[in-house]
Amino acid sequence: MSPSDGSENLSTTINLSEISKLNKLSFDPDAVPIWELVAEISAQVPNEEWQKLPTDLARRFDYYQKQNAEGLDNE
Repeated sequence: MSPSDGSENLSTTINLSEISKLNKLSFDPDAVPIWELVAEISAQVPNEEWQKLPTDLARRFDYYQKQNAEGLDNE
C-alpha cells in the first residue's frame, strides 16, 4: 500500500530474497577496513589534483554530479 502522496513505502521496495542473501554473508576479521583502503588510494592522488576539487563538494555533491552528467565543465 502506497502513501497518499504517491511516494513509495520502503517496505514495498525491499526484496525479501535479497535480505536472505545478506544473512548468508560472512565476516572476515582479517579484511582491510574500507577507510584504510580509501586512505591508501587517495594517497596516490597528487595534491594538485585534490586542489582542483570544489571546496563545497560534499555539501553540493548532487549539483556537481548533475553538472558532470550534463557535460558541463566546472573548471
